[in-house]
Amino acid sequence: MATLAEKIATSLEILKDLQDKNRCVILNGTNEIGRTHLTRLLDNGWLQEVMKGWYIAAKPGTEGDTTVWYTSFWCFIAKYAYVRLGEQWCLTADQSLDLYSGKTIVPVQAIIKSPNGHNNTQKLMYNTSLLVFQSEIPEQIYKEPEYGLNLYPLAEALVYATPRYFVMERIAARTCLSMIQDATDILKVLTKKGASVRAGRMAGAFRNIGNNEIADSILSTMKGFGYDVREEDPFEDQMQLPIAYHVSPYATR
Repeated sequence: MATLAEKIATSLEILKDLQDKNRCVILNGTNEIGRTHLTRLLDNGWLQEVMKGWYIAAKPGTEGDTTVWYTSFWCFIAKYAYVRLGEQWCLTADQSLDLYSGKTIVPVQAIIKSPNGHNNTQKLMYNTSLLVFQSEIPEQIYKEPEYGLNLYPLAEALVYATPRYFVMERIAARTCLSMIQDATDILKVLTKKGASVRAGRMAGAFRNIGNNEIADSILSTMKGFGYDVREEDPFEDQMQLPIAYHVSPYATR
């Protein structure tokens, strides 16, 4: 008969196989691991329960340490959303911009939009939570490669970001603005929805970072379509020097 140590070793081999295949091990019940192994790993500290039926890989003695959860957070959000909603979901425009800008700090609450949302808040570990609310999502979704998150396309995220974002997250906002090379994608969103207020905000935002060419293009094009666009700078401060275009958000930040 196998000893307890041998049984744990067998379960750990299965866990290692999962870790070799995935950046983060996020388990949804017994879909990927047997009940016996799941219980054994959980009881011995190799798994932690995020919520009923959902687990993340851990190490014994790390109970109460937020590091394990914070490194698994976005992977968990992506997998949970995929299991519950398929591909019909995305993060909000604001949180999409966070990811585009290279800011991966775990928020107090992750917010997902989905046509199949239930408008409920799910409590997670260490006072974090997930809100899935019913809402339309963009026709085109950008699949973020590192965690598998569904995001707004960059231009659409900028257009639909809340005014508050440009005040509270001005570094991230300016970083994302600097990643736009011309007005084409921004104008596709603005003209499709007829968003005159958002157009004025975009023109002001690009002018704030020193990109007068895109700002002028937004104004002239929208006015040419008959929209009454009034430029408005969403930032509360002015740039001392214009931001240069960078492909990498980390260079801009």
